[in-house]
Amino acid sequence: MLEKYLHAHQIEAVIIFGTAAIIYLVGAEYEAFEALAAFMEKHEALELDEAFLAVATLGIAGYIYAYRRQVERRKEIEKRLHAEDHLDWLSKHDNLTGLPNRHSLSEFVKLQEAETNNGSEKHFGLISIDLDGFKKANDLLGHTGGDKLLKEVTSRIKSHAAVNTVFRLGGDEFLVITELEKFPDTYTLAQTINAEIGKPFNIDGIINHIGASMGVSKFPIDTPILEEAIHCSDLAMYHAKRSGKKEVTEFTEAMIETNLRRSMLEQDLLSALADGHIKPHYQPLMHLASDQIRGFEALARWDRPGHGFVPPATFISVAEDIGAISDLSDQILRQACLDAKEWPGNMILTFNLSPLQLSDRMISERILNVLAETGFDPSRLEVEITESALVLDIETTTEVLKELGSAGIRIALDDFGTGFSNLSNLSKLHFDRIKIDCEFINNCSSDGKQMNIVKSILSLGKGLGMHTTAEGIEESGQLEILKELGCDCGQGFFLGHPVDACETKAFLQRHDNRYAA
Repeated sequence: MLEKYLHAHQIEAVIIFGTAAIIYLVGAEYEAFEALAAFMEKHEALELDEAFLAVATLGIAGYIYAYRRQVERRKEIEKRLHAEDHLDWLSKHDNLTGLPNRHSLSEFVKLQEAETNNGSEKHFGLISIDLDGFKKANDLLGHTGGDKLLKEVTSRIKSHAAVNTVFRLGGDEFLVITELEKFPDTYTLAQTINAEIGKPFNIDGIINHIGASMGVSKFPIDTPILEEAIHCSDLAMYHAKRSGKKEVTEFTEAMIETNLRRSMLEQDLLSALADGHIKPHYQPLMHLASDQIRGFEALARWDRPGHGFVPPATFISVAEDIGAISDLSDQILRQACLDAKEWPGNMILTFNLSPLQLSDRMISERILNVLAETGFDPSRLEVEITESALVLDIETTTEVLKELGSAGIRIALDDFGTGFSNLSNLSKLHFDRIKIDCEFINNCSSDGKQMNIVKSILSLGKGLGMHTTAEGIEESGQLEILKELGCDCGQGFFLGHPVDACETKAFLQRHDNRYAA
């Protein structure tokens, strides 16, 4: 831009000085100066010589002034153009890491398309990277420490000679581009980068561990369109991320169909939420000693048109991924509270919260708003959280549990003993109940080790002053053993399947009639 400006002014200078040179040559040819001198001498009374000197002096001064202003103007233009270039650089680069951003990637794609059309196509290896555990590390380190961590991640990615270009596409998303002609093994490179990112980070004396999910594709091997090849690496990365193994995955054609099905599932889920088609079903919780119904656990059920019932683990994880879990939870809890108001007043409603919800500091306020809206007694609600929620964000979870407990809501620790147990957390946090995972109940009658685990959990619950509930009771033998061991409550298919609100009322009626008889 500056070069264009200078070129235009050079042309203008050539025209002006060229015209002056022509005038000079014409004047010299016809001795114009001598004629002017003779004229001034002849008309001395007019003092034309003094006027001519004044004009010449002012002309020289004006020229010097104009020259200085021109120099200053040139400097100012250079500053402005430099500022514009800097703004243009900022628009195409990430301010923190200095890496090219999405806008720069779009220009890169257009440039490569143009070169392809001109017959000079290049072959690229593409690695989409999404960091795992960065949010937790950022919460621990603070934003300044999180920024340092991202810079260190960037440094580790760029340290490999095979890496041609690195783009930062989002908070913790990166895209690596390599030239296949020089480094054909993109998968091995991705594994190497993955291993580097998996090593500990020392940020301000605090050791952090994060990982990365990576997807690999090749252009034009996987697709002849570079933009689509980038999308293919993204698909592979999402596949790796959903596996939860912080691994590297190469793109395959099957991922396109998987992604299409996933996209349709997401759209159907959002429609079902909007239309209220996801309904709560209720599974009874039985007091084992008296064989009386203690209450019901609300479980989300979705009958997807043309597909039948979708497993809760499937659509709940999708709701978490697309940011719809809070809406789903509010909707199910609201309906469950309205249904539970039709039950006898001594029966409780238990309701599950996902680990992701417990990272939301507003979750307790949302629950209390639903209770106030429906008029449901907080003391009849028991919220269940999994042990994985404690591992995900112990600080926020602790605050949420305190707020819920202060409102009179009971707290149950679900899936106890499945690998995230922390006795320190049990001693620090207040739980009203622990639920023994069905994994231990299934084989307790035939496996001595499983039986000992169940006994230990029951003893622990009693020692900490907590009630116990056994999940997954599917046969009479399991029920009798749990009764003998002194387990408080139980649930499972042997005691009752999850049913809708109408069938729950019928179940209550049958149970009351049986008990009366």
